[in-house]
Formats: sequence, structure tokens, C-alpha cells
Amino acid sequence: MISNISTTSYIKRPSLDDFLQYGSKPRHLSDAEIKELQNSEQIFSDCYLTAGVDALTRSENGKKLLKNNISKNPYNQNIVTYSLYSPDGKKEDFTVNVTPQNSKYEKLNREQKNGTIRGLDLSVVEFEKKYNTKPFICKFSGLFKRYKFENYLPSRFLKLVTGIEPTTIAETDFNINLTKHKEEVLKLFKRMSNEKDYSFVIMNGLKKFNGRRFHVYVIENVDMNKQEISIKNKRGNITQTISFDEALKTFKSISGYFNKDLAAK
Repeated sequence: MISNISTTSYIKRPSLDDFLQYGSKPRHLSDAEIKELQNSEQIFSDCYLTAGVDALTRSENGKKLLKNNISKNPYNQNIVTYSLYSPDGKKEDFTVNVTPQNSKYEKLNREQKNGTIRGLDLSVVEFEKKYNTKPFICKFSGLFKRYKFENYLPSRFLKLVTGIEPTTIAETDFNINLTKHKEEVLKLFKRMSNEKDYSFVIMNGLKKFNGRRFHVYVIENVDMNKQEISIKNKRGNITQTISFDEALKTFKSISGYFNKDLAAK
């Protein structure tokens, strides 16, 4: 069932032109649209989502999951179905209009240029309406935000989209940084450097980085020889390279998958 965010133009009798242009089956994301997800920018407080999706586009099985779980209505490309995973692990469809007519979402329509990201934001809203799984700390901080999709834990979102529990270090611990998890983090970095095909994000905590707290970045590259990682800030799509030592002192958690982890779905 389509979300009540907006049902405008959802149901209509397809014309011959519609059929010739789109066919009769839902259309999944193309390679070009997957690439656009990497280029999309964060506008609202949904770094968990924009960084998480970007990270998933960086592994082969991550891309397959996004393609399989996002489909467009063949007669109205603004109507998009997102297959998300309920708390009990069942795959469930949430269909939304990615250009909602509700005036509440006028700012989202105007400022977030990527329709797939807009729709995913809205599908998170619908998911939370039904299941109310957002952690208390995210709900509390979200009281000061414009939209209900803002503020979420990276690991929760990744599992929501993939149905698979991600590898996670210290996300819910009362830690300032990752220094106490150095051995575990360096072991993970070594594997990432060797395998390359992965989808991981990293988040800072109370300690500000680039002027922000609790901000999620995409891990783009790990260089064991130089002892450096390259991270991408979805606000502006800016890539920075920092030392392992600085990363351990700056960030508080890591979440994500190796390509093999995502093969199950």
C-alpha cells in the first residue's frame, strides 16, 4: 500500500505511450542511478542514510541489494517502492511518492535533488510510524529537527535496508573515541585494505570533527602502508585522508559489511 504522505498521481490507467516507454513491470535502479547515489549530497540531518547508501554502492553485493530493494512504478517514476526489513527480519514494502505534495515536505523537495534519497527518507518516516524502533537518544535529539527521518543510528539503518546485522564497533558504548578498541579497529582496517570490496561508515561522537558531533562518514579507502584512511563527508562530498592514530582519537564507532557478508540476501 502506498504511503499516505502523498497519493497524488499514483493510480491511473496506463496509456500506450506509458507501456511503450516503461513496460509493465516495476523498474529497478540502473547503474547510472546507483552512481548518482554516490554523488548525492547530504542536506538534512540524515548523514546515517546518505553515508550508509553511499557505502553500500561501493561493494558489488551492496549495489545488488539496492537495485533489488528499490523499484519504480512503471507508469509513474515518482512512485517508488522501498523494501525494508522489519524488526523480526521480514521484508516489507513501503511505497512513497518521491515528490510529495504535502506542504510539510516542500523543503525536502526543493533542497534534496536526488529522488531516490528523498524517497528513502520518506520510507524511514513510514517505517518508524509503524514500528517505532528509533532509539531514545535519537528521538530526543530529533525533537529539534524538522523531519522525523533525521537522526538515526548507522547500524540500525544498514540493517533496515539490508536485513543483515552489520559488523559494528562501539556504536552504543559510552566511549569518547576508539582508542580502547585499537586492536579491533586495526584488525578491521587490515582486512579492509586487503579485500577492498566493502561497505563501511565511521562516526565521531562528542568530540567535534569538521565542526560537527555525531556525524557519519563513508570509509572510501584504507592504506595499511601509509597507516591512513580516506573518508567522505556527504555534506559537500568532500574526501579527507587522516592517519590511523587521528581516526582512533577522533571517531567513536564503525559499522558496515564486507562484500561476502551481503551475499546472504
